[in-house]
Amino acid sequence: MPWKVIPKHETGIWNEKLKNTDAVFYQFPYYASSEYNSAFSKAIFVKYIESEQEIAFAAIIEIGLFPFKVGIIEEGPVLLQESADLQSLIRDLKKFVRNKSYMHLQVRPPVNSSFNLSLKTDKAFENRVYFPFHLKVEFDLNIYKKPEKELLAGFKMQCRRKIVLAGRVPYKFFKINNEEMLADIRKLFNDVTDTKGYGFLPFKIYEAIYKEGKKYDLCDFYAVYLDGQLVNAALIVKDAKSFYHYTSALTIKGFHPNESPPAKLHFFIMQDCFYNEQKEFYNISFGGSDNLIRFKELFNPTEIERHPYYTFVIKKNALHLFSNFSLKYTTRLRNFMKLIDKLFG
Repeated sequence: MPWKVIPKHETGIWNEKLKNTDAVFYQFPYYASSEYNSAFSKAIFVKYIESEQEIAFAAIIEIGLFPFKVGIIEEGPVLLQESADLQSLIRDLKKFVRNKSYMHLQVRPPVNSSFNLSLKTDKAFENRVYFPFHLKVEFDLNIYKKPEKELLAGFKMQCRRKIVLAGRVPYKFFKINNEEMLADIRKLFNDVTDTKGYGFLPFKIYEAIYKEGKKYDLCDFYAVYLDGQLVNAALIVKDAKSFYHYTSALTIKGFHPNESPPAKLHFFIMQDCFYNEQKEFYNISFGGSDNLIRFKELFNPTEIERHPYYTFVIKKNALHLFSNFSLKYTTRLRNFMKLIDKLFG
């Protein structure tokens, strides 16, 4: 069984190793170990070794408690050798997760990964999500790198107008680099949560992702100040080729809504990541409110359909019992888990 758990003290190295691959940020330890770090969820990292060579890597998210523990591989596994025997990799992965006593394993391979066809034709995997613990977005919304004038011209007219109007307000845009700015962002997120009731994750999770990712130049907060007050901030997570809007917060103070800074902030982020960091595309998929979806459409992103989840069922009776929860009870359970994390995390 060549899949082996990577010791905790070695996981940081993989943030650098994965920069040399097509791995999506979901698979990077800086992200997975920071978001999934509670009484009900954690990340483990495994590698496939053959003839003393590292052949593949995977971040596995473990959610729930025995006997209802679920394993999830989002945008993985990551192939490190193109000549890998995929059938052996998958066969040994099934052995590995059986030994971990998961109720089931849920896998969504990366777009264009050869794992897709292998899982699709493997009769042990079903094209189905049984329990929506971890149902991510079904489409990627990507903005691809172009010369700056061409990039700007590709946005809808309303978006370009928002950027122009925001330029008439004395906003100051920053990629943050000190604890004082981080404290301002923490306060902004907490204030927006209190006043608007937005369902952010606890800020400590965003802070952990940021601080761990920053060590490897894989994460940044971008901020907008007006008259010395923070009014807008966005957390951007990164991998070798791309960057992702993960979350953001905005308060309207001292400016007209038509002069709101988010469009110009996103353009500022693109300018930094495309032309200073040489990233290839910006993924703005996260977040799903109607207003946010309409805002994203202003940038004319390219919609890319993501592959389905493939599920390997291990404990059919336990899964049948667990799957009988209605979505209403699922929501209650997740809210209860969040409450426990908040009280004891």
